[in-house]
Parts: sequence; C-alpha cells; structure tokens
Amino acid sequence: MKLRAQNSTIKSGTLLVSYVPKRRTCLLMSTIQVAAVLFQLQQLDLELDRLMVEQQAVIKSLQGNDKLQKLRSEHRTAQQQLQSGLQAQKEAEWTLEDVSSRLKSQEQRLYSGNVVNPKDLQSLQQEVQRLRAQQSRQEDIVLEVIDAAESLQEMVQRKLVLLKQAEEAWEQERIALLARSNQLEEKRQDLQVKRAQCISKLDVELLSRYEMMRRTKQGRAISKVEQNSCQWCRVILTPSELQQVRINKVLQTCTNCGRILYYDR
Repeated sequence: MKLRAQNSTIKSGTLLVSYVPKRRTCLLMSTIQVAAVLFQLQQLDLELDRLMVEQQAVIKSLQGNDKLQKLRSEHRTAQQQLQSGLQAQKEAEWTLEDVSSRLKSQEQRLYSGNVVNPKDLQSLQQEVQRLRAQQSRQEDIVLEVIDAAESLQEMVQRKLVLLKQAEEAWEQERIALLARSNQLEEKRQDLQVKRAQCISKLDVELLSRYEMMRRTKQGRAISKVEQNSCQWCRVILTPSELQQVRINKVLQTCTNCGRILYYDR
C-alpha cells in the first residue's frame, strides 16, 4: 500500500487505517460501528448546540435585569418629581413669607395713626384687605404643595423599598447565573473532549460529509432505525433496505430524508 501523503486516512471495506507522521493507528470497525460512532458524535453535537443556546441566554441575563432596570428608572423619576415638589413647596413658602411680610408692614402703617388722610387711609385699608386675601390663598397653596411633597416622599420610599428588594433578588440570581455559567462551561469542555475522541475514530472525508449534512439537515445527519423505520421521517424501510443497513459495507441513507441510517443491534 503506497501512501500519497504523510497525513491521510484510507478506507478499505470495513477497515479504517489512519496515517499520521511517525505513527499509524488501525481502527477495525464494521459499518454499523461507524454509524454508531457518527450517531454518538451527533448526540454530542446536539448537546453542544443546546449548551451554546443556554450559555448565550445566561450571558444575556447577566448583562442586566429588565425588571431591575425598570424599577431603577421609576425610582429616579420619583426622586426627580420629589425634588420638583420640594422646590415648589419652597417657592410657595417664600411667596407666603413675602405676602405676610408686606401685610404686616401695611397693618403697622394702618394702625400706627400716622395716616390721617381719609383717601390714603381708605387706600391703605383696601391694600390690607387685598394682602389678607392673598395671604389666605397662598396659605392654601402652601398646604397643597406640602401634601403633594409628602405624597411624593412616600412614593419615593415605596419605590426605594421595591428597588432594594429587586436588587437583593438580582444579586442572588446573578450568583446563580454565574454558577450555572461555570457548570455549562465545564460540561462543554467535557463534551469537547468526548467529541475529539469520536472524531479520532472517523475518516476525514466521512467527517466532512457528516458536518455538511448537519448544516443542511437541521443538525441531524444520522437517523436511528427503530421499529424498522427511519426515526426522523418515520418512513418504513423495506426488508431489503433494512438488510442493507445491517450488512452492507457502505453506509446506507434513508431514501426519503437522505440521512445516514444507524441500526442499533
């Protein structure tokens, strides 16, 4: 037997001989055994696919918690509203102080006896009445803004309590997600080792065929034969087809879905 390259794999009937530099490994496997290795490889790949999806979901979850972000936003908004409410309260109180101060000054003039001109006295009395009415209205406004500010303070406090609870829950969830991420990575590495072991038993061309079929057949290149039918498409094999799967030295494919058939004795 003449080798065409230092690193190649030659398939002859049921004999698989792998040649690598300075080493030769002979793998004697029947067609059914080869199909079994391919089926095992497929199971590993399917599990790796599932792990990848879960790992991506874990990574996305670790990037942030939507509920927590919403509560943080609501708390910030409530704080801003409270600050606006407190500012409105200060302004209302300053206005009341100003009106009260002017009223006190005008009342002192009115009752001081210094104003004796009837016209000036009448004008001063009207100004005092106007300021008293304004003071009364402003006192009502102050009470309203104080009530509003108290309500806003209560709302901020409620939002803060909910936020703290959510942050504590998220911290616990984050710890669990990190632990799960580590578990998934350990499992992925273990599966990769097992996958490498399977690959080492297969011809390079056969492995290439398997991977191409995986890409074009929804991740499933191998279909197990159960109850004399293709597990994937459920088409019943004829007695002749079933016999070929069992004894033929060449891998058989389903005539309906085109997947490699694996018969588990």
